[in-house]
Parts: sequence; structure tokens; C-alpha cells
Amino acid sequence: MSDDAPMHDWHAHRTPELFLAQVEATLEHAFQPIVDIQSGAVYGFEALLRGSESLGFHTPCAVFDFAAENGCLGPTEAVLQRKAIARFAKFADARKAKLFLNVDGRGLAPDAAPLAAMVEAMARNGLTPSNLCLEIPEIASRFDEGDLHRFVQAAREEGFSFAIDDFGQGHSQLRLLYQYEPGILKIDRFFITALQNDARKRLFVSSVVDLAHVLGIRVVAEGVETPSELRACRDVGCDLVQGFLVARPFADPSEAKSVYTEIGELNERKSARKSADLDVLDREMERLAPVCRTASVAEALEIFRANPTQTILPVVDERDEPKGIIRESDLKSFLYMSFGRDLLLNPTIDNHLGQFIRPCAIADVHAPLDRLVDVGGSEPSDGIVMTRAGRYVGCLLPNALLKLSNEARLRIAQEQNPLTKLPGNSAISDHVVRTCANADIDRAFIYIDFDNFKPFNDTYGFRIGDRALILFSDLLKRQLDTPGAFVGHIGGDDYFVGLDEWPPERLAGLMRELRTDFAHQVESLYNAEHRGQGYIVANDRRGRAQTYPLLTCSIAVLHIPKGLSIENLDLLSNHIARLKLQAKSEAGGVAVSSFGEAEALDAPERTGESASVRPYLSIV
Repeated sequence: MSDDAPMHDWHAHRTPELFLAQVEATLEHAFQPIVDIQSGAVYGFEALLRGSESLGFHTPCAVFDFAAENGCLGPTEAVLQRKAIARFAKFADARKAKLFLNVDGRGLAPDAAPLAAMVEAMARNGLTPSNLCLEIPEIASRFDEGDLHRFVQAAREEGFSFAIDDFGQGHSQLRLLYQYEPGILKIDRFFITALQNDARKRLFVSSVVDLAHVLGIRVVAEGVETPSELRACRDVGCDLVQGFLVARPFADPSEAKSVYTEIGELNERKSARKSADLDVLDREMERLAPVCRTASVAEALEIFRANPTQTILPVVDERDEPKGIIRESDLKSFLYMSFGRDLLLNPTIDNHLGQFIRPCAIADVHAPLDRLVDVGGSEPSDGIVMTRAGRYVGCLLPNALLKLSNEARLRIAQEQNPLTKLPGNSAISDHVVRTCANADIDRAFIYIDFDNFKPFNDTYGFRIGDRALILFSDLLKRQLDTPGAFVGHIGGDDYFVGLDEWPPERLAGLMRELRTDFAHQVESLYNAEHRGQGYIVANDRRGRAQTYPLLTCSIAVLHIPKGLSIENLDLLSNHIARLKLQAKSEAGGVAVSSFGEAEALDAPERTGESASVRPYLSIV
């Protein structure tokens, strides 16, 4: 058969019975881990179909298309689900993880047969429904909405969880997100690839993550292949990660790990600020005892009765994963109905908590405080359910969120320069350390300071001196309003700029324009006499009268080429110090240099120290 021959003609001789027998005998699964983005601890494994080529199909999707067209999609899925569950059960830590299985959708039956088969297969292999997550693919047109709705409701009652796969690829996924309340959302690889270099992608992904967290949904970044992509996914708030950076798919159960330590090691070292955040959360979090989703209404009522001030009750599944909350007010409103209490407490009636569980905002304890405030702001009456590695650990109630909001505002105020409102030393330090480690892109650090600012300040006073600083800050903001730009104010007349993906020659031109524009605009702060003569006379540090030119600035530009990761910030600091002196002596006031790879590699020998991250203040 040629590659262009119609696939269906080639398979036309196969009967459904023969096809199912071949599926049973030939097709297998490989498994790819899905891990916690902070620690690398395994959350689950996705089952990926393998062997379709040996049956003459170009892709796994073609297998299901053929089965659907020949009226045997349901039995085909049942065979493959049974095989995947049996293989997954051989993993050493299978009972502590989730198996992610794709549901085609066209094979959903209006009866309970598919679910019953999965429940039976899980039980036969020593697993429970809480170990299985069913992935709804992006192609909504495959589904009969009525069948899908009934299937999701029945599966949720059995204890299965749901994920929306390849989010961002389909045309109606926001509706799926709204209607079916999945526990997991998997962002399509298109949005993850080179996320660190694309401001529009970062905006999209961060917005999706924030929306998901408000709805109580955890987010998986699919197809992560580089450390920079991992850091970018973590920075925008993704909870879990899947891709070649973690591990390639494997078929041998012995290859499965419980922790992929490389992911934890790739995360930045814990800063003092992150430790402080965890201390704040630990202090403010309420350790409300959760109730299992299979509990009865009577159990929930007893908890509220024993804790009169408690207004919400966290609900978890058998693996301690949050499934939502019960509001005391909802139970009370039911109790006030005629015969409501009798109905709730009648043991002969199906009175488990499912009908009262509401979605709630959810966040990991490693989330930044400002993100927690944003997530909790949409449902201030409920607060946020907090997790660690996906497991419930406590709740941030409304009063705690108010304290965190004040803490976040205070921190922002402390970290900004009070005059220019630009990020200060702490934010600059974080940027330098993070950017030095990102070897996937070209980077530049730019240090700017005014020439002869003290005599100008002495002559015109602090109020006009502050106007010069604000003028320059506004100029920086206007000229560097571009993706990948970071502008900070070190203090006094010293500024910092970080730029990504700018070649050295363009950087030099941009900085010369900035210097020229500042020299021109700052003239407006001088009186007519000084502008006319082009200088001022003021005392130097020894009290002697000196002539000083009108204000300008010196600019040191350090380019760090792609492929180079810098850990020794002492070496970086020395290079920058030399470059700043060079800029002061240049006629044009701009000095540009590239950080050489050999210089970085020789760092430990030159400094006599092991390579380590040092505080940013040693640089400036």
C-alpha cells in the first residue's frame, strides 16, 4: 500500500470481531508521569496508546476513527481501558497515584456499562475510582452532550475525576469548563512552548491559571521540554507538569518513580522571602478538619454543630484531594424546609454530600501572596482551600485573606522605590538571579547612573533633584515599554534595566538614544543662565568651586549570550564594576560588553570560591 492509499480501503476487509481481537493482542500503552511542579512528586501517569502502526494505522486517533465507523468504538475503548488499568496496577506506587485515561466520547453509552466495566477493572487490580482521572479531549463535536452530561455525573458519583485535555486547542472549552467542573485542566503544548519568551502566551496562560484556581481546578502544563519553560510555567502558577523534561513515556512499570527529583532541583533555591511567605500562611491558615465526599449529611451536620463558628466544611476524596466545600448555610436552608431534617437524616434515602458540594477557590501553599489575594477575591465569603502537592492542608478564611491582602500591599510598597514607584533592590535581585540561570535566551543587564548629580542637587535643591529622577524614570518607562523588559530603581540616581532577546548592537543604539533624550529633556530643569552657558559652578566634596556640565548619564550594558548560565554572581559583579568605570570614561557615555563563556567557566578558580548565588547588593 502506498502512503497515499485511503486508510479505510486498506482496512475494509477487517470485521469488528477481527479488529477487536487484533486490538487485544497488539496494542499496549506507554506511560508518562505528571508531577508536582514544585517538588517533582508524582501525581499521576497518562496512558498513551502504542502499537497502532503495527495494525496499519498512522496514528492512535486513526484506530478510534476506524472503530467508530465500524460500530465497535465502545468495546475497543473497554479493551484498551482494561489493559491500561492492569498495566498501571503493576507500578510500585499505583495506589498513591492517578491513572489518566483519554475518553474518546463517541463511544459513550447512555447506560452505565462503560463505567461499571472501569469500576470492576479497578477493583480487580486493587485500585479505587479515586485512582482514575478521565480526560475529555478538546474536540467537543465528538460528543453527544446529553450522553456526556449523564456520563460525567455518574462517573463523579462513582469517585472518578475529570480533566480537560489540550485546553486552548478546541473551540468550546470554556463551556466544558463551566458545565462539567473538571478537577484538572491540561494546557495545550502550543501555549507552553517557549512560554518564557512570549509575553502574549504568558498573559494567556496566567489568566487561564487564575480562572482555574478560582474554580478549584489544578493546572497541568503539557509538553514541557526545557528548564526555562518549567520556570515560566511555575511563575505563572501552574500546579503540575508533564513532558520530556520530566520523563519520556515508558512501558516498563519498573521505570516509574515516586519522585522526579530533577524537577525539584531545577526550581530556584528557596529565598528568604518565600520562607517568609510560608511562615505567614502557616500562621494564618485554619486547619479545618475535612470530610470525605462519601460521608453522610448527618456527619456534616454534626461537625457544624460541634463547631458553631465554622461556616464551611472542606470536602476531600479518598486521596485527600479537595473536591469542594459544604456551606453551613446550604444545609440550614434545607433543614428549614418542611420535612427537610427528616429527609437529610433518613438512613434509607441516598443522603450523601454530593448534592451540597460546591466548587471553591484552590491554591498551593507555594503560591505567592499576591496571587492568593487575587484568587480569593472572587469568593470572599468562602476563602481558599489550600493544598500541598495536591493534598488538602487547610483553609484561608476571609479574615486571613484580608490580612494577606494588607501584607501584599505593604510588601509592594516596601519593594518599590517611594519616589519613582519602580521595583527596588529586592525585585531587581530576584530578576538578576532568575535571569542568570536562564540559558535559553540572550539577556542583558544595564546599569545607569547620572553624571554630576550631587552638584546639580546642591545647586537646585532636593525638590528639583527629585524631579530629575522622576523625569528619567518616566523616560525609561516610555522607551522600554516592550515585552521582556524589566526596569528598576536601585536607589538615588542609579537605575537597572533587564532586557531579553536584544542583540548587543541594538542595545548600544537604544541606550545612546536614551542618553541623548535625557540630556535634552533635563535641560528644562535648569535656569536660563545655566542652559545658555552649558554648565554650573558648584562646590566639590572638599568645598572647592568647580565647573560641572549639565546632567547626563553613564550606561554600562552587559550582554549575556544564549547558552550561558551564571551562578557565580561575584564574578558578574566584578565584570559590571569594570564596565561601569569604562562607561564613565567613554566619550559617548555608553560601554557595551558580552560576558564570555570562558570567563564564567573559570569563575571558581579565579575567585577561590565555589560557584554560588550571592546577594544582589554585592553587584551594585
